[in-house]
Amino acid sequence: MSKIDIDKKKQVIGLFGEMQLAMNLHERGWQVHRAYIDEGIDFIITKYWCPCCNLYSNQLLRYDDYKGASVKCVTNLCEHCQETELNVISKYLQVKTSEGIPTNDSSIRDFSFHPKIRYDMGHNVFYIWIAVFENDNEDTQSKICHFYVFNTKDVDRFDNTSLPTYQITDNQKTTLRINKNGKVLNQGVKYDYSCFNEDFYNNFEKIEQ
Repeated sequence: MSKIDIDKKKQVIGLFGEMQLAMNLHERGWQVHRAYIDEGIDFIITKYWCPCCNLYSNQLLRYDDYKGASVKCVTNLCEHCQETELNVISKYLQVKTSEGIPTNDSSIRDFSFHPKIRYDMGHNVFYIWIAVFENDNEDTQSKICHFYVFNTKDVDRFDNTSLPTYQITDNQKTTLRINKNGKVLNQGVKYDYSCFNEDFYNNFEKIEQ
């Protein structure tokens, strides 16, 4: 396979992962926005928040009489208390998708992993890494996505960010060995990669906080 073909395949896999992520976030009530020009942040996601109820909320739908008919009116009021103006909460996501490479065990693949955001960018910036596997179902050719969700503050749990060379793109790349169930099998020597299974795997609640 030529380098051009490899690059095209990576682009297709990347778009596939981003679309699966966008649908997942949409089902959780987030509006997903994508920049025309990508400069590191792939998605901006937003949700309405009621400062009075301390809850995420949909906009209250009100029905008023207009010219003898009941007409739907979309307000910016909380659907819970029905009186407080909603705020917009924004979160910022960088997304990377990988298919990895096969191993001797068909149920396990090796993934070259390195977070692309390599510094603390605050509580509202997240990195979502997606590992893609073929579906075991013989009736479909679909793929399965495993999502690992972490805040940029979490990076020092599995990487030595204090190294002066840490910002070099290929420095400290880690091979993550992952099975089809999405479990990271690495035991780790200096760093404990169990955080990928216990704290990051499909942990979309982290974004909600």
